[in-house]
Amino acid sequence: MAHKLKITLNNTDPKIYRTVIVPENLNFEQLHIVIQCVMNWNNSHLYQFNVGAPYRSDSIKLKEFDDMVDDFFMNRYQEFDAITTPLSDFFNGKTKKMIYTYDFGDDWIHTITVLKKPDEEVLVPKCIKGENAAPIDDMGGIWGFYELLEIIAKKRKTADDKEHLEWAGIPNGKTYDELYGFDIEDVNVILLEEFST
Repeated sequence: MAHKLKITLNNTDPKIYRTVIVPENLNFEQLHIVIQCVMNWNNSHLYQFNVGAPYRSDSIKLKEFDDMVDDFFMNRYQEFDAITTPLSDFFNGKTKKMIYTYDFGDDWIHTITVLKKPDEEVLVPKCIKGENAAPIDDMGGIWGFYELLEIIAKKRKTADDKEHLEWAGIPNGKTYDELYGFDIEDVNVILLEEFST
């Protein structure tokens, strides 16, 4: 069996999303890795899954960071260990949506929608659909992402603009999509390399 999930980065227009098929026996730490791969994140920050509002509902995360996260957010809801909790504990039941938050500073909040069970089986996660380039890490959240896109679109760039583009690794005259655009074949190669070892 497998799960078919649509992962949408919240507050984006046009929508940035990926649809994936993942083996049913994956755990939530592995789903975190899937999301990192398909969204072009670099896995350098903490994360958690929530069955309701971010930070204010039952959560699934790495237990080793419990104390740090609980002290910061004063989380008093039920907690599950991402490494020992299989997706089927939630996605085979009543849970139809879940929130995934990556980077507790930039707060990249994603909505995971559980779609109809796929007909096909997969041994490794597979991306079957997606649109638009995702932000890169550490750009100051969704507002920082759109600020960068505005800078790229400017015809005349200030010294600060040029410095910002250099930080993001975007040479003058290049678009964001040219450097970080979504390519489903590339994503599936990354997933295959990550999960076939």
